[in-house]
Amino acid sequence: MRSPVVAQNTIEELQRRFKPENARNLSATYLITIRGEDGGSWLTKIAEGNCEFIKQDDPESARADCSIAINAEDLEFIMNGQMTAMTAALSGILAIDGELGLAMQLVPIFFEGQAPFI
Repeated sequence: MRSPVVAQNTIEELQRRFKPENARNLSATYLITIRGEDGGSWLTKIAEGNCEFIKQDDPESARADCSIAINAEDLEFIMNGQMTAMTAALSGILAIDGELGLAMQLVPIFFEGQAPFI
């Protein structure tokens, strides 16, 4: 039996994968909600090639340009390259509230090598 994917570990992996050179021209805030063991929401601020994840105790009050919600296991599939972010978005696995274009800008920032549109 697989061990459950812990949301905090996924956030830490996203921090490690952050490509500042791919985020130079992006200034946006995202509310990323990961459902699953120790799930939660993180306000993610990307500006001037920097990225900051801030755990939210009250995600309802967080202001973000784009909100993204996904199960921890599904995010792991995306991070492992078993599924693209676009496939997840189109199939409803990855829920996006806000501008789809902003969400797709995250692909080269965190998932370099994945084609944004498949």
